[in-house]
Amino acid sequence: MQGLKVLVTRPAGQAASLIAAINDAGGQAWHQPVLAIEGLAENDQDRRQQCKRRILDLDLYQQVIFISTNAVAFGVDWIEQYWPQLPVGVQWHAIGAATASAMQAAGLGVCEQGDVAMNSEELLSSPALQLVSGQRILIVRGIGGREHLAQQLQSRGALVDYIECYQRVLPRLTHNQLAQFIDRHAINVISVNSGESLENFCQLIEPVTLLDHLAITLLVPGERVAELACQRGFKNIIVAKNAGQTATLAALNCYQR
Repeated sequence: MQGLKVLVTRPAGQAASLIAAINDAGGQAWHQPVLAIEGLAENDQDRRQQCKRRILDLDLYQQVIFISTNAVAFGVDWIEQYWPQLPVGVQWHAIGAATASAMQAAGLGVCEQGDVAMNSEELLSSPALQLVSGQRILIVRGIGGREHLAQQLQSRGALVDYIECYQRVLPRLTHNQLAQFIDRHAINVISVNSGESLENFCQLIEPVTLLDHLAITLLVPGERVAELACQRGFKNIIVAKNAGQTATLAALNCYQR
């Protein structure tokens, strides 16, 4: 990866290993998250009460899906408040290898341990989620996000609820700080790991300054985010298979060849 100067924008807990791998491969990597992760606001009582109700009903769900490592961190914290022992008869699902590892570390047996789904589309193809008519399925995630997973499960007859147990917010950066960071380090590849990360990046870099940075190569996880990047005006796009570290590094290696 000689000559690559990569800006990694994923949250801090997910960035250290990727940065080390890029540096070990001969590139240079810097970190500036474009998403900050926080627990629910203290005054968000409606959502807090909803989390509590659905956690108390955890034994009524046949399937529970964690969409990220953050969902595991915050969701397990809620679960442990009300379930000293996990309910039986629940199938636990992960999106992403890191999510599966975090679940296993928390004592949750991941249904797809041998072939972890790396995105919603892959998870929807798993055998356990095919015949779900009449089943209750709980999705643990942050506030907002894609509705595709829930919509597809509902189309199969499932009854789907959310636990939205954390929020993604813009990091507190001063005016034009992100653009100055990119220019100071001569960044030539920017890695984003979701459509929301892309939108936050564009918002943080500000419209006028963004025009000056659209020629920088953008690394995205999948064709859906690539299409969003095209709509934003980015000219040079690397499409990784998914947002995982292995896929990200593979895409960087292919790009350099």
